[in-house]
Amino acid sequence: MAAPLSIAHTHVHSLRLASGAEALVARVRAADGTAGFGFTLNLEAGVARDMAAWDALGRSKGVALNALLGGSCRRKIKCVKDELPAIPPDWTALRKDILDGRRELLRIDPFAWGSLEMVQTIAAVAAASDLGIALLAPNAHPWEIQYCAALAATLKSDDSTIIVRSVPSVSSISVSERPGIGIDWPLEPSFSSIRWQS
Repeated sequence: MAAPLSIAHTHVHSLRLASGAEALVARVRAADGTAGFGFTLNLEAGVARDMAAWDALGRSKGVALNALLGGSCRRKIKCVKDELPAIPPDWTALRKDILDGRRELLRIDPFAWGSLEMVQTIAAVAAASDLGIALLAPNAHPWEIQYCAALAATLKSDDSTIIVRSVPSVSSISVSERPGIGIDWPLEPSFSSIRWQS
């Protein structure tokens, strides 16, 4: 389920965050001229490009990601500290665990699974199996938490949670109503200094 839009140009840029960590930030320009942005802190550019494509699609249609994907109307998603491991990105093993009833809650790191499509697929299987789902923001960076909130609002679930490994700065986060994925890019001062190629 790649974002259904024609992409005219993609550019990925390495960015030093205020914390000193490195992020890859992607900009996708759709054929209609709409730009979308994505990022990853795990240095897998495909994740950032996939996110940017979905952001561009939402922006071109003027709707938030959750509305684009027919998600719920939840306005806030809870954010909790949890030390339990996320599920490694192995679809065959995960499917077997679900079918064998070995899981009650799926802890998914959307950055490790690589695409919005995989997160949506896992969420659909979880819903069909009456399992809960929690999304991991592995570095507890505000961009990660905001993206997890946007994804959680797309899930057809009564209750979704964002997991962070450190004490969360907030107990819940509002789901953005802005078109696209709703990331507050200026939270990282160096974002505005990126020189994007056309």
